[in-house]
Amino acid sequence: MIPKPDEMLFALKTFAGAMAAFYLACWLGLDKPFWAMTSAYIVAQPLTGAMRSKAVFRFIGTMIGSTAAVVMVPNLVNAPVLLCLAMAGWIGGCLYLSLLDRSPRSYTFILAGYTAAIIGFPSVTDPNNIFQTALTRVEEIIIGITCTTFLGAIVFPRPMGPVIARRIARWVPPTNDWAVASLVGKDEDAQTRAARYRLAVEVNDVGLLTTQLAFDTSPLQAAVPYIKRLRIYMLSLMPVVSSIGDRVAELRRMNGITPELQEVLEAMSGWVQTGEPENADAVHAQIRALEESGFSWGGLLRTSLVVRLTELISIMRHTRAIRQHIVNGAPPPKNAVVDGEHVAVAARLHDHGMVFLSSLAAFLAVLLVCAFWINTDWPGGGSAALMVAIVCCLFATQDDPAPALAQMLRNIVIVVIVIGFYTFVILPRVETFFELALALSPIGLIIGVLVSRPATAGIGLAVVAFGPTNLALENGYVGDFAGYLNNAASLVFGVAAALVVTKLSRSVGAAWSIRRLLRSGWRDIAAAAEAQEPQDRAVLTGRMMDRLGLLMPRLAAVSQDGDIVAANVLRDMRVGWNAIGLRRQLPGLPLPAQRAAVRVLVGISAHYRDNPLNRPPTSLLDVVDMTIRAVASDPAAYRETLMALSGIRTMLFTDAPPPDVTDWTANGEEVKQKRIPPGAAAFRDFGICPRFRALQREGGKCPRTG
Repeated sequence: MIPKPDEMLFALKTFAGAMAAFYLACWLGLDKPFWAMTSAYIVAQPLTGAMRSKAVFRFIGTMIGSTAAVVMVPNLVNAPVLLCLAMAGWIGGCLYLSLLDRSPRSYTFILAGYTAAIIGFPSVTDPNNIFQTALTRVEEIIIGITCTTFLGAIVFPRPMGPVIARRIARWVPPTNDWAVASLVGKDEDAQTRAARYRLAVEVNDVGLLTTQLAFDTSPLQAAVPYIKRLRIYMLSLMPVVSSIGDRVAELRRMNGITPELQEVLEAMSGWVQTGEPENADAVHAQIRALEESGFSWGGLLRTSLVVRLTELISIMRHTRAIRQHIVNGAPPPKNAVVDGEHVAVAARLHDHGMVFLSSLAAFLAVLLVCAFWINTDWPGGGSAALMVAIVCCLFATQDDPAPALAQMLRNIVIVVIVIGFYTFVILPRVETFFELALALSPIGLIIGVLVSRPATAGIGLAVVAFGPTNLALENGYVGDFAGYLNNAASLVFGVAAALVVTKLSRSVGAAWSIRRLLRSGWRDIAAAAEAQEPQDRAVLTGRMMDRLGLLMPRLAAVSQDGDIVAANVLRDMRVGWNAIGLRRQLPGLPLPAQRAAVRVLVGISAHYRDNPLNRPPTSLLDVVDMTIRAVASDPAAYRETLMALSGIRTMLFTDAPPPDVTDWTANGEEVKQKRIPPGAAAFRDFGICPRFRALQREGGKCPRTG
């Protein structure tokens, strides 16, 4: 594909920065000037903020890794096994921290890991000079990142601010379309749901970019707090909109939309599409006027819908004010804070099991190559060991790195051939620096274009990470065929070893990771139902929406898997919301209702501990209806409880007919006097008889809630 003008400009700037770094390193007489060239390419990013942040993180990581190498190698060089264990452990530990971070800052930990390998492994034959080697490495890294960032900042810079503003502006149409469809009660199929879920990926991606925006040159740098808040509001908006859609659809199926409610829904739809801020208060007043004087199943659904509509208008009016500030440069909103538990808490999930598996794979791969190096006394063993460390770190974020490693192995063979051509055909004829730059320009520009494209950035970085290093450009030509063969073998062997170990230890695939993420979400829902301490709906929302952002890129790869497509993260989240709400209401319920509510929570926990893709047992529906009957005698006093129960019933039993509520208020006294509510046999289906007996022993006091 022919490079675009901006890609070609980036490639020219990057090549110029790399050659300037190489020239300065040679002029200063540094031992390995090709390190400066490599760093210039690795730090280069099309956007200024991303480039500056990577430069800072690379410098910090280099300092930490160099220090680690200086500490380990001289002290353990006479105990090769201990040294290999220490280096492999350091690399694995740094990779573990990097995978936990899940932000651009993670580059610091990755670099600290394999910088120790780059300095340490080749220095085992000359440990007395390792401090000089580490110092040289730091000096050349500084030269490389300085040249690249300087040129990137002064020659047609591309600030991140406008890019982020455009991405935020693109959130508006899908968000408004989703809200309008929900207000109409339009059913969504799996494809539509997936398209809307992709918005969660976009929102999470912008959240990652805000870390780099702090290093940007655009005026939007000062808007980082507002972008973070906008991201939280967008994540909070999605489950609220989904809940509204389900409520409206349910009410339409049972002809429960009153004229007053229809008028409010139409007003809300118009406000969502026009976005007039002055109309928000009027629509809000209409929503507040929807008070139910009587009580019925439809009235209960309408009451909970009113709560969600209030949350929707509150979030949307704040997101619009913040977005106007970010995208159009309007004055910042005086009050950008939305109070309420419906606003998510920023959360990052950490899959310690997978992180440990990735770190263990890197640890074992480094040890395997080191064992081969020690037992064969191979001169290129140190290069192979540092090679496998770099490769394992670079591809650790993928579910199945094996295909990428196999592709890289093929690319490395091509790189080795190109290096041989340059080393023994081109470079012997080069006499001046200008001739060298001219000779390297074709391959340098190609690498720059590859790095500028997200789809090929990994290939470009892999080539630049190993190409200049193995070309070993110095202040003068050195043609060493034996050294070339050793370096080539080290490259191929290192990647091959990483491929074999990864294939054996951690190639899991996207479908496996999706199921793991889904199961962790189900455990969160079960834990919310089981929790003895009060839970926070906002925390659950943050965790589930972060999980959704991790799921969506993987779902694109396994869209034919019916079980996975059937999973509905937003529905599960709302079940968790209602379980938290029901748990909070337990202490204020009468004893029979309290017992029944406990069994509802136990049933939810049992369902999500098993497999929520299966239909919930009908016995759980019986228990939910029993609990509703137990509190229906006083709907005003137990409004929150009834809304939580209706939410649980609607989410888990979508197709179930409305419960029989003809005598909810008439038999209130009879319900209160019953010691054991009807249908107690259904309770035993969940194995909760011990808890029921505990309630009796406590004289009606719930042992979990007090």
